[in-house]
Amino acid sequence: MLEAMACQSHPEVVATFGDDGVAIAELIDHRAPGAARRALSGIGVVLVIAALIAPIAGVAVLGAESDLVERMPADRSVPIAAVCFVLAVVVLLVTGVAWVRGGARWSGMVCGLGAVFALCGVFASISMPTVSGRDGYDLPTLAQVSVWTTLALGLLLAVATMLRHRVREPEPEVAPAAPTTTSDRHVAELAARSIPDTERVAILADRDAALRVLAERGLLDGTTLDRALSAPLGTLFALEAPTQPGPESPG
Repeated sequence: MLEAMACQSHPEVVATFGDDGVAIAELIDHRAPGAARRALSGIGVVLVIAALIAPIAGVAVLGAESDLVERMPADRSVPIAAVCFVLAVVVLLVTGVAWVRGGARWSGMVCGLGAVFALCGVFASISMPTVSGRDGYDLPTLAQVSVWTTLALGLLLAVATMLRHRVREPEPEVAPAAPTTTSDRHVAELAARSIPDTERVAILADRDAALRVLAERGLLDGTTLDRALSAPLGTLFALEAPTQPGPESPG
């Protein structure tokens, strides 16, 4: 861990530091996406958020009225609400398909999404005719279909998810750590030597200073400290357990 953090600017080198090195390299080897990719990701996030709050917005636009907000007449609020619930239907369909393809396992998030969307459908199925009747607006059936569909799909998704309450994600199997071999140690040492000389010397000095601090705090005994200080850069992981001969080692 100490050497992995010291060499974090070289994830390809860290990846040779045993099993822990591989895991750490995956965390630090993050390449910044380009401007276009970041822009597309941002647009995608905005669209997803808009789709998720669509049914709530549909209910709000039908009943919004306060001292600060003027009530929107039905000839405007109903079409807007209908579009919001069309988006809600799309979200439910995409979520349902993804949930089934993912194994149809229990998911509190998916269940909650279905329940909230169904509840919004109930409210809108009541308020949409009420608002239309109050303003004398001829409510089109097509506008109500999106609300009814949202209610039905949301309820179906919530119930289906609850019925799968006992179906959970399987526990990940942790493979036993492979023994460190002399060839592993040799590969890591060679990888560390690929770091430019000036930087490698600085990294090694930082590593040794950190080792001495650990010894001063009583976390390393004298013998272990001496072994660690004499170990080439990149090979500390091989000191924690006895090494076994590698496939190309003389045995």
